[in-house]
Amino acid sequence: MSIKTFLQEIDKGLTSPAYLLYADNEYPIEEALSAVKRTIPEAEMAFNFNVFDMDSADSIPTAGEITDTLNTVSFFSSRRYVVVRNLQKISAKEFKKFQSYIANPSPNSVLLMSYTGTLKKEMKESTKGLKTICLDIRENDLPVWIKEKIRQKGITIKDDAVGYLIGVVGNDIGLLSSEVEKLASFGNETITISGIKEIVEGSRDYSVFDLTNALREKNIEKVFRIYRTLSETTEPYNLLGAINWQYSKMSIQATPSGSGQRKDFSRAFELLNDADIQIKTSGGAYPMEHLLIRLLRL
Repeated sequence: MSIKTFLQEIDKGLTSPAYLLYADNEYPIEEALSAVKRTIPEAEMAFNFNVFDMDSADSIPTAGEITDTLNTVSFFSSRRYVVVRNLQKISAKEFKKFQSYIANPSPNSVLLMSYTGTLKKEMKESTKGLKTICLDIRENDLPVWIKEKIRQKGITIKDDAVGYLIGVVGNDIGLLSSEVEKLASFGNETITISGIKEIVEGSRDYSVFDLTNALREKNIEKVFRIYRTLSETTEPYNLLGAINWQYSKMSIQATPSGSGQRKDFSRAFELLNDADIQIKTSGGAYPMEHLLIRLLRL
């Protein structure tokens, strides 16, 4: 189960009357609920989309309030969507108050319950009547997720561009989402690798390809000249991802019999990983500069 599964459920029309959506953090839950809202006509949103928060600062809704809403006839002859957020804030015992409704749900409503964090065993047992979907975005689901986000913007993205974007940015959902928004804002109908390079790498004068070539040439002056230019318009994590992508391509193209080359690439990936950790944890001074010096010594 994954975000891909839930998007497929939406495409089929959310045929189950009750869902439990859970994820390690709020982001994929927000994505999933936003995808549901996009299927509801604007004129019906205020009447047929109801949200109850079990972690509300004002007052915690009761099971009775929620089930009464579910059983209320919807407006416009459409289905009613009832969202119950932060299910992790109630006990499995409290959840049992919903079970009579789940056993006999309204045919005119869809219940969407969300749970943030690791689903506890006790809650798993209590929620068996719900169609349970884990929304955590696994690495192999990222291409589907990116294509869906791009499609929502009314544009398309080439398959190789999806791979390049993941290679450059990494698998952090927040960072990928930010880059997708940036790419969509440029007004291109189709996103290509060259388009991503212009935006993510941030310079028409130099590219990461030029930087990796300079590293291979062991040209210290050229490496830092190109790096200074790229760093003016490119975030460190994007630059690091682009270098990693280029080294991955070079390692694939390397001669199979070149054991020395394989050893160098293996060491390069270790250094790239160390730099990635330093950038994400703010550990160490000048992580990119330190990385370039170490790569030049290979």
